[in-house]
Amino acid sequence: MADSKRVCITGVGAVSPFGRDAASLWAGLSEGRSGLRAITSFDASSLGCRVGGEVPGYAAREDIDPEAAAWMDRRALFAADAAIQALIQSTLPITSESTAAIGVAVGCELPGEGSVSTAMTIARTVSAGGPVSQLQNAAPSGLMAIGQAAEWIRGEHCAAAVAGGAESPLSPQWVAHFDGHGLLTHRNDDPAHAVRPYDASADGFALSEGAAMVVLEDEELAVRRGAHILGYIEGYGATFNRAPVAHAAANPTDIARAMQAALRSWEITLQGEIDVIFGSGGGIGPTLDALEGQAINRVWGPNKDRLWVTSIKGALGHALGASGAFGVLAAIFCLQSGLIPPTLNLEQQDPACGGLELVAGDVRRLLGSKAMVNAFGLGANASLIIARP
Repeated sequence: MADSKRVCITGVGAVSPFGRDAASLWAGLSEGRSGLRAITSFDASSLGCRVGGEVPGYAAREDIDPEAAAWMDRRALFAADAAIQALIQSTLPITSESTAAIGVAVGCELPGEGSVSTAMTIARTVSAGGPVSQLQNAAPSGLMAIGQAAEWIRGEHCAAAVAGGAESPLSPQWVAHFDGHGLLTHRNDDPAHAVRPYDASADGFALSEGAAMVVLEDEELAVRRGAHILGYIEGYGATFNRAPVAHAAANPTDIARAMQAALRSWEITLQGEIDVIFGSGGGIGPTLDALEGQAINRVWGPNKDRLWVTSIKGALGHALGASGAFGVLAAIFCLQSGLIPPTLNLEQQDPACGGLELVAGDVRRLLGSKAMVNAFGLGANASLIIARP
């Protein structure tokens, strides 16, 4: 498919612990601030982890029909908000003539509260009548949704799509569930420094809520209507580890396969052109973050010294199915600004990560034009490549 359509990004939207738009998200990340704080939305005093990335004081957008909003759960409200933001920025017109050419793909790890999927809710909210898909493949779900939407456009199943991830996991049930599996931090006295990706002292992640959405378009359509192009999707790969769930993260081979698939997809080879990886590292010590480091070493070998690696989860927490989509937004802003946001709270790199060139402390200057975003969990792995216009 060497002559396949090129997929561009024309709009972004976000609801995050940093605020209700994508600019607030990037400001928090690039300024090295933390969006984590003590949980206040419910009484967490009896739980082992009492830290989270809450969206404070959230209410539905005023331009969402109140009757429709009343049927949406919190996750769907986040997703609708971010989707509308992205569409406004894109200036993509949705009319009775164009609706059938616009798809929606949303990734979520946890089940929602209603009987209608978040993706279908978004399609109704924005009047999209093309293909609709909701992925529930653990943490990579949102990243996979963006990759799937890009494939739709390349395959001419639609001309444009709204895609991303959304999650609202901050409840006593889900915090207790993840803490019961030994995955959450217990650094409750210092929320801003609790999550430590790739650090030797990491003791777990903190759950976070929100949504991150993008508008993808066939480049020809975007250019013809004079849209401002924010970036391009240049590669996508996904793999699965067939081992039982208890052992699904025990081998970096399948993480490496996802990165290799993205690097070699769409009949192009990009390995020497990637300048930064927005990693999946979430402070899940002492072994899980190291798996990604080992996988990067397998793919890049001695060339890893020319590759920056960072994680936004030290600042944002783990938004589960939305985490990869947040990584995509961070990568877009990174490529636009030339600044790589730091991995918060990284003080002593875990030796098991294999000596990666991790961004710690302050932002770094990005000299190149391409970024990779990784997400993996429970055996599912995904990698997406984004290029500067």
